[in-house]
Amino acid sequence: MSSLSEQLAQVAANNSTVAFDRKRRQKLHSASLIYNPKTATTQDYDFIFDNALSALNELIDIDPRFSIFTKTLFSETSINIDRNVQSKEENKNLDNAINSYLLLASSRWNLTPTLHATEWLVRRFQIHILNAEMILLSTLNFYQSPVFKRILNIVKLPPLFNPFSNFVKNDSSPTNLTMVKLFNDNDFLKLYANYLNKCLKQKTTYTNQLLFVTCCFINLISFNSVNTEKLNSLVPILLEISAKLLASSSVDCQITAHTILVVFATALPLKKVIILAAAETILANLSEEKAKRSAIVTIFKMFQTLKGQGNIDHLPNKLYTAFDSKFDIEYISNILSTENVPACDKFITTYARAITRYDHAKLSNIVTILEKVKLEKFEVRMIIMDLVNLSEIIDDKSQLIELFEYFIKHNEKLVISCLKSFNVAPEIFEIRLTTSLFSSQNESIDIAKKIEAQKVVGEKSKIPTFKEFLDKNAEFITTNDLSILAEDDDVFAKQLSLFVEAVGKNYQPGLFLSSFFTTLEARITFLIRISISPAAPVALRLIALSNISKYLHNIDKDSNVFSLVPCLICSLNDASKNIRISAKKVLTQISKRPSSKHYFLAHDIYGKDIKVPMLSPKDSETWLNKFLNEYMVENKDLSNVFIPKKNDKVFILFWADQALYIPLPQAKIILLDNLKKYSSSASTYSSLFETFLKDYLSNRESWENRCKTNKCNFKDFERRIVDLISSKEKNQFMITFITDALKSEYEQLSELVAERLIKIFDSLKTSYQLQILQSILETTIEPEQSYDTIGTIQSLPLTAELLNTVLSQNKINSDSGVSDFSKRRRRSSSNKSALKKEEISILAENHMKKLTVVLEALDKQAVDGNAELLATLLSLLSDLETLDQDGHLPVLYAQETIASCILNTIESMKHNGISGLQNVRADIVVSGIRNTSSPQLQNKLLLVISALASLSPETILHSVMPIFTFMGAHSIRQDDGFTTQVVEKTISTVVPALLENSSENVQDEIEFLLMSFTTALQHVPKHRRIKLYSTLVQTLGASKAVGPFFFLIAQQYSTYLNEFKLGDARTVVEFAKAFLGKFPVLDELTGISNFFSIIETLVSASMNEDKKQELESHTLFSNGILNFSSNELSSFIKNSFDFINKTVEDENADYYTANGSFKVRVYSALIDQNNDSEEVSSIKSEFSNILRDILLFINDIKTFNKSSSSASDSESDTKQSNEHYEEFKKILFSLLQNMLSILPIENFIETIKPLLSSKNDDIRYHITLVIGSKFDLEPVEVAPTAERVITYLLDQASNSSETTVVSQVMLNTIAQLISKFGSNIDQAVINKSLEQCTKNLKSEKAEIIISSLSVITNSVQILGVKTIAYYPKIVQPSIALFKKAELEKETFLRSQLQLSILLLFATMVKSMPTFVLSNLFDILHIIFFSDEVETTVRLSAIDLIISNLDLKEVLKVLYKCWTTEISKSNDSIIISLFISALEATVEAADKKTATFQSPIFFKLLLSLFEYRSTSTFDNNTISRIEASVYQISNSYVLKMNDKVFRPLFAIVIRWAFDGEGVTNTQMTEVERCIAFFKFFTKLQENLKGIITSYFTYILEPVNKLLLRYISKDLTDISLQRLLFISLTSSFKYDRDEYWKSTSRFELISETLINQLSVIDRVLGRYLVKAIGALAAANNGVDEHNQIMNKLLINHMKATCTSQEKLWAAKSMKLIYSKVGENWLVLLPQLVPTIAELLEDDDEEIEDEVRTGLVKVVENVLGEPFDRYLD
Repeated sequence: MSSLSEQLAQVAANNSTVAFDRKRRQKLHSASLIYNPKTATTQDYDFIFDNALSALNELIDIDPRFSIFTKTLFSETSINIDRNVQSKEENKNLDNAINSYLLLASSRWNLTPTLHATEWLVRRFQIHILNAEMILLSTLNFYQSPVFKRILNIVKLPPLFNPFSNFVKNDSSPTNLTMVKLFNDNDFLKLYANYLNKCLKQKTTYTNQLLFVTCCFINLISFNSVNTEKLNSLVPILLEISAKLLASSSVDCQITAHTILVVFATALPLKKVIILAAAETILANLSEEKAKRSAIVTIFKMFQTLKGQGNIDHLPNKLYTAFDSKFDIEYISNILSTENVPACDKFITTYARAITRYDHAKLSNIVTILEKVKLEKFEVRMIIMDLVNLSEIIDDKSQLIELFEYFIKHNEKLVISCLKSFNVAPEIFEIRLTTSLFSSQNESIDIAKKIEAQKVVGEKSKIPTFKEFLDKNAEFITTNDLSILAEDDDVFAKQLSLFVEAVGKNYQPGLFLSSFFTTLEARITFLIRISISPAAPVALRLIALSNISKYLHNIDKDSNVFSLVPCLICSLNDASKNIRISAKKVLTQISKRPSSKHYFLAHDIYGKDIKVPMLSPKDSETWLNKFLNEYMVENKDLSNVFIPKKNDKVFILFWADQALYIPLPQAKIILLDNLKKYSSSASTYSSLFETFLKDYLSNRESWENRCKTNKCNFKDFERRIVDLISSKEKNQFMITFITDALKSEYEQLSELVAERLIKIFDSLKTSYQLQILQSILETTIEPEQSYDTIGTIQSLPLTAELLNTVLSQNKINSDSGVSDFSKRRRRSSSNKSALKKEEISILAENHMKKLTVVLEALDKQAVDGNAELLATLLSLLSDLETLDQDGHLPVLYAQETIASCILNTIESMKHNGISGLQNVRADIVVSGIRNTSSPQLQNKLLLVISALASLSPETILHSVMPIFTFMGAHSIRQDDGFTTQVVEKTISTVVPALLENSSENVQDEIEFLLMSFTTALQHVPKHRRIKLYSTLVQTLGASKAVGPFFFLIAQQYSTYLNEFKLGDARTVVEFAKAFLGKFPVLDELTGISNFFSIIETLVSASMNEDKKQELESHTLFSNGILNFSSNELSSFIKNSFDFINKTVEDENADYYTANGSFKVRVYSALIDQNNDSEEVSSIKSEFSNILRDILLFINDIKTFNKSSSSASDSESDTKQSNEHYEEFKKILFSLLQNMLSILPIENFIETIKPLLSSKNDDIRYHITLVIGSKFDLEPVEVAPTAERVITYLLDQASNSSETTVVSQVMLNTIAQLISKFGSNIDQAVINKSLEQCTKNLKSEKAEIIISSLSVITNSVQILGVKTIAYYPKIVQPSIALFKKAELEKETFLRSQLQLSILLLFATMVKSMPTFVLSNLFDILHIIFFSDEVETTVRLSAIDLIISNLDLKEVLKVLYKCWTTEISKSNDSIIISLFISALEATVEAADKKTATFQSPIFFKLLLSLFEYRSTSTFDNNTISRIEASVYQISNSYVLKMNDKVFRPLFAIVIRWAFDGEGVTNTQMTEVERCIAFFKFFTKLQENLKGIITSYFTYILEPVNKLLLRYISKDLTDISLQRLLFISLTSSFKYDRDEYWKSTSRFELISETLINQLSVIDRVLGRYLVKAIGALAAANNGVDEHNQIMNKLLINHMKATCTSQEKLWAAKSMKLIYSKVGENWLVLLPQLVPTIAELLEDDDEEIEDEVRTGLVKVVENVLGEPFDRYLD
């Protein structure tokens, strides 16, 4: 039985698409995926269906599976389907069809047809409500797309999708965190798993969906990574999902499952059972190649997470079989060879162990896997233990050999440890595997005696009889008497294997030897070969030596067995000490035999009829005895006792012959190794190997196979062969072997020969060196090389002579000595035709390759250079240029390399003291620079020029000018650090050489270089200019070069200005500033002085033709400047001075850069105590020269200007000339100021005094300006100097002959100095200034008055009340000046005069506040009526008054100002300033002040209320003024108490209602009431319930006003609205039951409610609020409620007007919504009225009552209102 809530929920769900009314139906129909609700509402089903059917047809074209839905969901009959009337079975079938469609459409939500087709299902079948889960699931992976937002906006969210609730009808899309929260719910996860299962069954999964699933599950696992409990709860769900995905045939599904499993297993280590099951499931359905890699990586990673005991147990048989069927060992090996393969040691261990158990055929292949994975030690141990176990039972034990060789190679100790745990000795195990394995053991001498058959072959193996063994291997029996040392390796290997097997089965060695080798010769040589074979186990080698000792007794006494000694000597090199002991015993036994002439197997020991040179019997006996005496078995190194010092050459040759003829590789290695150790040079015996070496390359593969068969290291063997190449090699066959080996395809041999060659190369003859080097060079051009030819050449110790020879052989042009350049070019021309005609580009390319290799080698090595090599390199550079120009070959790299080689060669020659080069052609380098387009090559060749200049300057002097021309045109334009460095180095090396060799015309050379470089200034990158040009000028000599350089730069600056390229001009100035800072101050000043001299020379030349002709020969003036017209020249000179001025001028930015300020640099140099007096004198001298030049230019400017403008006398030209003159003069004076401001203050004052007495007004004017700016930056310590300047300036300014402009600037400077130094200046000086300036107030000149006021202001600010004696002289004249200017609007400098007076009084207010109270009215007048002063300044002055003066007085004066002046003004700014002043005063006033001045304030307030009737402003402006007044008045009232405020409030009421105290009789009663109620309403807003009782004062007047509205005596809407608002506020803020008083209620209620009969529609809402507030205020007083109810019903009767009924109904609705419960008792009285209104003819009234009043009443009742109507 379900609960009631569940039943209700079911009913609600069933009815969710049922619409009982029109609005509900519209809402359901308006839900749309495409259209907005308004548009959707207007669409019918036919229109929607047609669109959907068209969209479905588009989907069918994409996927034919959609066609099935044309018969169901999109059939014609579907238009008439209504889900609400269908049976359960029909709806179930419909749901299935919809779900199938959504599954199929889920991958195509990004397509428009899908939206249009699904629109039909939304509109017709309401799938957004009834199939909400499925539509959300099918679109879930589109959660960040617009379509999902549309779905969220219309769908009814199921409970499991609650995390999306915040995004419904929201602009933002769900976030990743939202998806994590969604999937974190296990119920939702199960739901989604079910949905995913449906997708898999219907095969509707797609890549984006699977990516989404993968990301969500990974985020979910990551989100819960620290919550183990939650992760455990996810195990069954995620495993189920993974299993279903793995069961799919889709590769994407399988990869998704792989990813989920890996991430999950990493986050939560799973049990081994689960991982094995998961791996089995992964493999079960794995067929696609694309999924294979993912599958194997997944298995790797899952197994890697296993922990605890048994984590590396072998794979179960079933899992191994499944894995083996999908992946062979080759595939696994390839996977492990790829990059980024994950750790997989645990799986590889389990897999390898499984092979040892189930699949022995693959044992030999395990190594290919093990080599590519790093196993832990315990994992390796487990595999080895399994293999040792396996070795006991497996029949073919050879399968284990490769595995154990691998393990022993990597950890021999571990293998031995594992064997010992099985109680198996390593030697026994070697015999078990029939091969040697271990490198060294501490075996015992009697190991042969300890061999037990069962231990060797295994406990479970059956041992056959020897006869059975012999019969089985009878084919390997040897019956001839040949030496087994020369036997085929494969045959010997089998014989060795049989011998090991026999020993392992515990057969007697003698029985085996006698049975398988019927002759003594074969038997003993077989044992000898075993004793030195690395393939034989150690135990077997011991047995062999033991049996050799026995068989020696069987050899007749006449045979000399010394022929066996060389092989036995090789046994002494064995790592096993026991073997060395046994071998020595055998040798001892041989030494005791008689030495006869007949050697045992003399010609057959190393092969049939191979005669080996032997020692004489006597010598052999002597050698052997001596050797045995000296040899110690503890040391296996034989070289010390190998060859006796006496007759060492004989023995060297003997052993060399043995090494040559012995057929065993290991023996050759041992013998050659000992020979090499004895003799460092193989030259004494290497000739013996001539034939061997000639045939070696052809026999190399057979030797390699022999080494492999005999388990001999082939690289060691080949290294011993290569070591036969000796230092100082003289044999041609050996050189041939070297070249052939280097050319061979064998990489190992080539590398070994190259390695040996590098060691002995410098000892070879030059001819051999050249032969080998040429051979290697030929190899370098081959497409494939077996070794690093280039690296070899670069490693060879090459000499300059050798390189010179090789390079000469690789030249194109024959060296014809020193030939002229033109001939070389003619050859190039002929070569061009040759190259084209013969088409030898391939040959040239090979030539280039070889040449490049040699050059790289030369570049890498520190070869001692010489002149011949340098000449060859330069010649090659010429050849390369020919190939580039004529053959168009890519020679750039070779050219750069050869340039580097030339640089290295020159450096080497300089180091070795070689100089004075002959026959060195610098023109080749210059040609290369000019003809290449590569900046890198240009830079390198410029470095070559620099190096040549430093080595031999005369070599490059004839090529200097083309070089610098090229640098100016190309190099300095490159924007890279290396190019800049190259150019700077070239300058610093070449220029000094040039200047040294051009002593007669140095200045011309300097000017030429400067012109070459400055021409390219605009093309040089900005950030590289400073370093480049400063280097150039410093190298040329700053004192001589700065002036000409600035002159050339000034020309560019002038050009930019004339072309209006102001940005470029500014860049030039910035460059000049920074450039100048790179030099000492003296050089800077000298440069500027030289610049002025050049300008002066140019000006003189323009006026004198002879001088002009003389200058034409100067390089500096060769650029056409002498041909300028007079106007052009004048413009240039003006711009040049402007350029210098801006260069030396200080800017703020200059102080933030190191060494940026010219002024600081000069100042520092003058005061720096480290500078000697001579230097300081020089600086001052240069400075004086500069000032002199500037003043000369100022004096001569008129003359120059007249001469430049004399050519044209028209009026316009004259005007232009005057403007030009003024501008020129301005620049010169600015330059003079900037120069003067640089001097220290004392020097400055001394300099300017004579200038201040100058007759030139302009000079006096500008010098005075400089004084002010100069003192601005000085400290207060220079105040005494300032005093002297003030005194001097006062005297000058008071001089009647002084001009007004100069006097003005002098007074301004005095004001500035007083302000700057203030109290540090003597008072007498300031008083003197005041005395003079107060007199100046009577002057007729406005400029003098303003400047004097500025001095007075600053003096008052400094002295304060000490200036009281001057008070009358200052105040009254100033006021008089203001009033005069106020009246005369056209007064000159009126605004400046007003500002000066205003600032004066502001200063006095601040400095002497008490004294200015007497003139406060005048001061405020000045502030308010300074109409040309900025408002902000006037406001600041008002703030000063309020901050410093008594506010009581301020309020009084403000009232006086308003009544006398301001109220009559029509200037809005004056009114605004007054309001601001009043507001600030009220804000600043304390309560005491406010109380004291309250009568004055309220008089002012009433006057402000009346301002509306007298003002000419528009209504909006007046309203804004009144709003401010009301705000101020409220602020003032808040500072008063009730006792003070009540009588004042009463005065305001009498003013408003009775007109008492009204000063303006034109103001009407309504205007007064409006003003009052605005004021009162503001008070109510601020004071709320505090002033509710104040309503008593106005209750009767208000009632009368309301009655007058009822009688229509009053009609003003504004007042009526204010009345309603005021009443509403009073009712609302009533906290003392003021309005519950019956007398007040009855008085106001009837009057207020009766307003309904006359209410205007605009004011209805205000009246309703008032009535509602009254009802709320009387809540709980039933009598009052009855009265109001009755009054309201009276206005709702049929006889009332529509407006009356409407607002009465609204009022009743508001009352019931506020206090409805208390009014329910009155409802029966209201019901008939409501019923009547519901039938009213006016639809608005009916609708208001039905939807408004009735609904409110129903909410209060809690039941439908209809039953009351019934």
